[in-house]
Parts: sequence; structure tokens; C-alpha cells
Amino acid sequence: MPSTASGQTHTPAKNLELGILAGMILTDGWINKGSLGLANISQVLIDLFKDKVTKIFGEQHFVEFVDKRNGVKIVEVNNKEISEKLLKLIKPSGTKQIPSFFFTLDSDSLREILRVIFSCDGCVCLGVKWNKREKRWKFTRKVKLTSWNSEIKNGISRLLRKLEINCNIEATDVVIERKCEIKKFNEKIGFLDGVKISGKSKNWKGLEKNQILDLTIKTFNLKKKDLAQFKTKEEVINFLKTLI
Repeated sequence: MPSTASGQTHTPAKNLELGILAGMILTDGWINKGSLGLANISQVLIDLFKDKVTKIFGEQHFVEFVDKRNGVKIVEVNNKEISEKLLKLIKPSGTKQIPSFFFTLDSDSLREILRVIFSCDGCVCLGVKWNKREKRWKFTRKVKLTSWNSEIKNGISRLLRKLEINCNIEATDVVIERKCEIKKFNEKIGFLDGVKISGKSKNWKGLEKNQILDLTIKTFNLKKKDLAQFKTKEEVINFLKTLI
């Protein structure tokens, strides 16, 4: 049974709680010698962060505020003892990396942790474009997780492979793009309910990530004739929204 940052051996349930918290810090979170926190647009993830810190380390004083420039919600806890324990787990060599005990977890625990990780720094991309040569509307589909940290990207790739999901590592992303792999991601991992798409997504902003993931799966069954009546990209997008 793997041990935690405190050096104590914990139960599988405790390792799952710790894994979820570590996953959040590795993505949209931060940690230093005196504090740790999370920055995300989603209140679902802010509340989850607080819940995991409290369950693992007991009641804490959390500082919460919203960055008025972009609407990002921020939660922070100042606790030197907690941060130092977690630093040993997440930054054993000075830079963020996937904790080694992640690779010993059972599949169910791994799915839950990856669901949180992809809910934080991951997204589903569903695009539409006109193919002049084939004279038909075609889709671009991918699930990706963005990170500038090669250790994290390589670690996520290894964890996905443990669940038999293949991916590609690109400059700033871990990308799941093949039809069968996107379907496996949907079946095995997905996103947390209530976490919405934000950022630069013009077509899907404000909708839940799981809604667009489900829609992406539905597009695999659409035929050329299903889209032949539409003349503009906007018309196709509006049609797709009726399928949500």
C-alpha cells in the first residue's frame, strides 16, 4: 500500500483523496512552502479543493476571492505544515511531477483522479469546417489536457495508457484524437458534472464539458446527408446545439 507525503501508510480511500488533491495542484493549483491554492472559473472545483484539504488535514481557514479582471475564482489556504508535506509529494525534485503512488492505484481510483485533472486543465474540442474537395461538412474532434510541464504530460500519458487509452504528446498538450480513444475517454473518465467550458470557445462557452463530450460522441453517427441542408458553419453549430 503506498505511503503519503507525511510518510504514513494510508488506506486506498485516503490515497484517492490525496490523489485528487494532488491532481488539482498539478493542474490549476499552486503550492509553495507556506501555502497552497487553486484558481479556476468553476465553483465545483473550488469546493472540491476545499473538501479534499479538509478531509485529509482537518478544518482549515480558506481565503476565497474572485479576480475581477477575468472572473477566475481563487481559493487559498496558508498552512506551512500542510504545504511542506505536499511539496515532498508533488515537487520532490523542485518541479511539479506526477506522484509515484499514482501508478500503483487501482483503475477506479485512477479514473476519478484523471476525471478531476481533465476537469481542471483539460477540454473537449469540437470544430466544424467545410471540406471543399469532398463538398461536405466535417468535424474536428479531440480531448486534450494543456501543460507546459513535460514531466506532467508524460505522466498523464502513462496513466491514460494504464486505462488502455492512447494519446499523443504535443508541445503544450496531451491529445486524445482517434474515434475509439475519445469513446474510451468518455466511457472511462469524462469530466466532473457542473464544470463548464470557459475561455476562448466561441461556440460552446457556458455549456458543460460533459455536454460537449457527449455531443462529440453523437457526431460520429452523423452522415453527410444529415448536414447537407446547411449552408453556413453557424447553421451547423445551431443544429448541433439541438442535439445536446
